[in-house]
Amino acid sequence: MKTDAFFRWAWQVVPSLPESLVNTAATFAADVVAALNLNSVKQMRRNQQQLLGRPVTRRETRDAVRSYFRCFAQQFSLPGWSKERLARSCLYSHEEETAELIKDGPVILALTHTGNWDLAGAWFCSQYGKIVTVAEKLEPESLFEDFVEFRESLGMEIIGVGKNEHIFERLVDQVQGRSVLVPLLADRDISGAGIEVDLGSGRALVAAGPAALALRLQRPLIAGTIEYQKIAGEWRIVLNFTRPITPPVPEAGETAVEAFTRAWVRAIEPGLQRDFIDWHMMQRLYIADLDPQRLARARARAQGEGESQ
Repeated sequence: MKTDAFFRWAWQVVPSLPESLVNTAATFAADVVAALNLNSVKQMRRNQQQLLGRPVTRRETRDAVRSYFRCFAQQFSLPGWSKERLARSCLYSHEEETAELIKDGPVILALTHTGNWDLAGAWFCSQYGKIVTVAEKLEPESLFEDFVEFRESLGMEIIGVGKNEHIFERLVDQVQGRSVLVPLLADRDISGAGIEVDLGSGRALVAAGPAALALRLQRPLIAGTIEYQKIAGEWRIVLNFTRPITPPVPEAGETAVEAFTRAWVRAIEPGLQRDFIDWHMMQRLYIADLDPQRLARARARAQGEGESQ
């Protein structure tokens, strides 16, 4: 079965299945994948080790893969959840403050690949209003279209972006003046215009988008991670988001976007290290793992495109 066909099948069938059965199947599949030690699992473990500055145990790797599969199990189940089930799925201590900030215009959220961001988005849309976000285009195109349709069914507006594609101006036009939350997955750069930051024990490349958008719109920037907690027998997510981060004064040779990006990364680093089990980062983001020639070409291309605009 092709990937896109499997996802369509899962979204149709899984919501009607008992949640306990879905969770058991997801745990079994995760344990198999962890035992096979696929390349994606190896990269996730390498990312975690660079984040922590220490080796990651087999049990930690297994638990991290379980967290990843739990995310998918919940995504497939979401269409069948009641409003009550969705309402209790998420805990967020700053929800009223964030909702108040959004009344005056967009609030930008620098988000990490942690927990279940689709569930968090669905919960926020059901409680407080609209989300506008960017999603990486997947192959085949039909799979990406299915993901967009799924996320739009939860109340989100989606802008698709491919590798080395720049949609910043479109995003500005789409969100300015609106009462929306703008979560942007930013702990990995796909544009070629990323910002180098200290993250744990290594240097990583993260997206410039959240800081650039907040500065352009003169709107608040918050940042954070999402962790899983099992409460009353159910896996729920906890949103560990900061309050608005004050843009720092850039140091010599540093742009305002670079300074602001490094500020939000510093703010979320302790939480990311604490909840690294729920960090579903299976792609390369640390400089040590990136091909230096490809990175140089991507940066040159991004710089050239920026100067031509």
